[in-house]
This record gives sequence, C-alpha cells and structure tokens, in this order.
Amino acid sequence: MNNFLSLVWYKVLPPVYGGQKGIAHFNEYLGRKVKLTCLCSENNQPTEQLSYTIKNELPVSKWQFWNPFVRQKILSLLKTQSYTHVIIEHPYYGWVGKFKEQLNYKFVVHAHNIEHRRMRIRGKVFWRNVKSMEAQAFELADLILFKTDDDLNEAVTIFNCNRRKCMVVPFGISQTSAPIVPPQKKAAFRQRMGAAETETILLFAASFDYEPNLAALEIISKEIIPRLRSYIDNFRIIICGNISPRQKKEIITPREMIFTGEVNDIAEYYQAADLFINPVVSGSGVQTKNLEALANGLPIVVTSFSSKGLPSYLIEKGMSVVPNHDPDAFARAIAGSLPGFSEIPTEFYEEYNWSNIIERFLNHPQVKG
Repeated sequence: MNNFLSLVWYKVLPPVYGGQKGIAHFNEYLGRKVKLTCLCSENNQPTEQLSYTIKNELPVSKWQFWNPFVRQKILSLLKTQSYTHVIIEHPYYGWVGKFKEQLNYKFVVHAHNIEHRRMRIRGKVFWRNVKSMEAQAFELADLILFKTDDDLNEAVTIFNCNRRKCMVVPFGISQTSAPIVPPQKKAAFRQRMGAAETETILLFAASFDYEPNLAALEIISKEIIPRLRSYIDNFRIIICGNISPRQKKEIITPREMIFTGEVNDIAEYYQAADLFINPVVSGSGVQTKNLEALANGLPIVVTSFSSKGLPSYLIEKGMSVVPNHDPDAFARAIAGSLPGFSEIPTEFYEEYNWSNIIERFLNHPQVKG
C-alpha cells in the first residue's frame, strides 16, 4: 500500500486563507485515497476529524530549515516508516530529495508559485538563496506540482525542468455542481445586511494584510464606486476579510461600502451576492477567491491579472475579464454582467473538484510508476 508523508512547515490547520486551504484540502482528499501522515509545525490545530494522521512536531520558525535537530527528526521518520512518497510544500526542504534512492521513495515538490520571483517582487534580499533552494528541489523531484500552466512554463524556462515530471494541480473545490440556494435564504441574508429587495449586492473577500488586496480595496473605493453610480442606481459592496482599524481608517469609505470583518461562513456570502468583483492587479499565485466564488455559483468580474490560472471557457459563462488599470471598463463590466451569465459550465466543476484532482495526481506516471 502507498504510504505518503507530507511535510508542512507552517500553519494550515484550521485553514482560513487560500494557501492554507490549498494544502489542507489537498491532504484531506489525498488521505481519503492513501495512507498519509503530515509532519507539520506545532501551531497546526485541526478543529475536525481528518482523513490522515498529523504529527504537529516541527517548530514554529523559518529557522527550522537550518536546524540540525529538525533535520534529524525528519530523517529519523524517513528511515523508520518506509514511506513510498514524500511531498514537500514549497522548495525549502528540497534536501529531502537527496535520500529518495537510498530510502526508496518518490519525491514530490508542491510548488505553489515560483517562490524566488515572489520574494524578489516583495523586495526580499535573500531571493537568490530561495532560487538556489528551488533549483535543488526541482532537480531532485520525481514530480513537481504547479498551480498554473504559466508557472509550469516559467519553471521549465528558468530551471530547465523536464516537462514529463511537471503537472498542474490547481486549487480545488469540494462542489460538484453549483449549489441551489432557496430564495428565502437569500432574502434573509439581504435583510440581515440591511439591503432592499431590489438592491444589487456585490462582494469582495480577501485578506488585507496582503498589500495587493489592500490596493484593490482602494481601487474599489476611489475608482470603481464613483463610476458605478452612473450605471447602477442602488447597490452596495460587501467587503469580507480581516482589516485593521488603521487600514480601515486610511480607506475612503463611500456609503455603498460595508465591512464585515472576517466571517465564519464565507459560502453564505458567495451564495447570496449578485456578483463577485476582483480588481487585484499585482501579486503572485492564483486568486483562490475567484475559484471559491465560481464554485458557489457566483459569477465574477476580474482583471486580466486576477484571472490568471482560470480557464478561457469561463469567459462570458461565469466570468468577465477586464483590462488591468481600467476602472471605467470594470464598472461597465459589472453593470453588463448583472443581467446574468449562462450557468457556470459543468466542465469547471469536473476539472476543479478535489476528488478528480487527486485521482489525476495518483494516476500520474511519476507517482504510479
């Protein structure tokens, strides 16, 4: 029987943000198919029963990558548990691949982005060291999992990765079709939000400790809302996500903008809103909030940048894409999208469903062989 080890060096349980959900849900669905152990940092605290075993024994520190005791703990586990596959999240534990032949396991690197590029964009002086770690991890890997075709192609160009050991594993969804939301549930939500029956509800959900999301919030308040008034008489934009009092104070807050803070059940907001908007124009990685909105049957208006990683077959079938830095076009797209798209294609739910993603992963020749 296949015996997998997942190495997760930071907090993903309970999953709140997109990156945490990507790892936590991947492991949950993988654990339903194979025997899986997750060696992770001490601050991982599951709030529900998992399909796999966790060992939350790694320190809560980035210095763990250079800690000889941590290295010894990982090696001891590898030598005593007869793992058939080892998956690392990001490239930082790439050295684990050096032992794959000696200990007879397949080595998988789950690359959530091109990590050194993300560090370079953020102005981190150590980005070259990260690039070296990335090069080592990719070279040793039997299989590299990327979130988008763009990331895969960039890795092939920069690191000369062999395409046969590369695979796109997108951020997944649990839904197999759009949920059917009873009208009374939507009506109750509107009443709670203080919205009239005829009022248009737009939604933006994000983590505002991430600069590109905060910049998008300013675009909404300063650029989009004033223009949108020319197209829609009565609307409000609900903003979900953690935002500090200082950040909120610095944002111009038009009457149409409502802050909820972090919410317990974001799906309720997706299912009650009329449209999800995402004017993010910078950053890295896949905009998981777009996928979550679509999974809940909510059409989206996005920029060229924030649409990265989404399939073209969604255009005008759940998704409207606007050029970056064009708030006029964004406002027009919102108004034009409100009459309603055709239903989100079933192809989307088939491609992005976690069970199907894991099945494709386990059937990859570099995993199966």
